[in-house]
Amino acid sequence: MIKKVFVLSFLASIAITFVQCNETTKKTAIEEKVVVMEQKQRNLVGGWKSIEISDTVKELASYVLAEKNIESPIKELSNAASQVVSGKNYRFQMLLENGETWETQVYVNISKERSITTLKKITN
Repeated sequence: MIKKVFVLSFLASIAITFVQCNETTKKTAIEEKVVVMEQKQRNLVGGWKSIEISDTVKELASYVLAEKNIESPIKELSNAASQVVSGKNYRFQMLLENGETWETQVYVNISKERSITTLKKITN
């Protein structure tokens, strides 16, 4: 008799656990999409991310002009993005007062040392 009670309570606990697991694993279509989007975002680690034109971007633009002896002042900065690496890459475009547009990329290491990795004139 005790064996039957034990077996029945064991089977009942398995059934309850199964039902609870089954209910918690059911997801709505929206929940499924959220999970997929979160997984895609995790896969983008190290990718480029658009950023606002911050004081950091302005400072880096001035650094590029000084390092490359470009004398025309900056009229507008645009298309700024950053990328986390073993430090940080910054990419942006500079429209100068003389009408030239330059695209540049600057690497800033963890010691805050900067280096220009790309500088190309887009328009004259």
